[in-house]
Amino acid sequence: MRLGLIGYGAIGQALAARLANCGHVEDLRILIRPNAPRPPLPKPGRYIFTLQQLLGIDMLIEAAGHNAAKSFAPIALGQGVDCLISSVSALADPAFEASLIETAHTGAQLLVPSGAIGGVDMAASLARDVLTDVQYEGRKPPHAWAGTPAEDMLDLANLAEPTVVFEGSARQAALAYPKNANVVATLALATIGFDKTQVRLMADPALTGNQHSYTAEGPVAKMAFSVTAKPEPGNAKSSGTVVLSLMRAIENRHAAIVI
Repeated sequence: MRLGLIGYGAIGQALAARLANCGHVEDLRILIRPNAPRPPLPKPGRYIFTLQQLLGIDMLIEAAGHNAAKSFAPIALGQGVDCLISSVSALADPAFEASLIETAHTGAQLLVPSGAIGGVDMAASLARDVLTDVQYEGRKPPHAWAGTPAEDMLDLANLAEPTVVFEGSARQAALAYPKNANVVATLALATIGFDKTQVRLMADPALTGNQHSYTAEGPVAKMAFSVTAKPEPGNAKSSGTVVLSLMRAIENRHAAIVI
């Protein structure tokens, strides 16, 4: 496979290291700004600096945040290239969603990984028979909320007990906490949508990892899911499982048996 990667931070570097050992990647082009730091690259990685250098790839992978997803995903899809995004919460922006729909005529797909949560296949299957209620709760250590609106609301360094950071719809959560609510967006897309999925976000001083729990209820079944994952090294807002889910989505493109 010939892959393009947007972003080479904590997630991008961890992903590139795994791709180097998967045996199916012959070309990995990593798009960065010309003046950006250039950490060492595993083979077959190489830095590129213009969109034109992405021509000919089989898939574009975004690991650089909302702005990158909004800038590059429509271009890739418009050129018939599948796009795998990690910044799923960007889809809470109706204008961005509309721009993606406009490119759907090319036949390319926007691929949404499971990210930090699981059970999305079952939740999405239940949604085919009209789910009536989806409730999500996310808990992270206080320092994982640094640089978000929670920092203005709470004394994060001195929290003594679990404290609610946000309550509302998945769309509101994704727009207000874009780096902390990608799982919220994934769950909403898989089930009953951004405006009906209900969300509670919490800062919990007892946690060292990131905890994601949800229930989904419909006429066929009620399911509950919960996982606590270690944060990605160098990025407390993201779970270490995110890179694994990106790898699975990439490997599924060439696997003989796809689950």
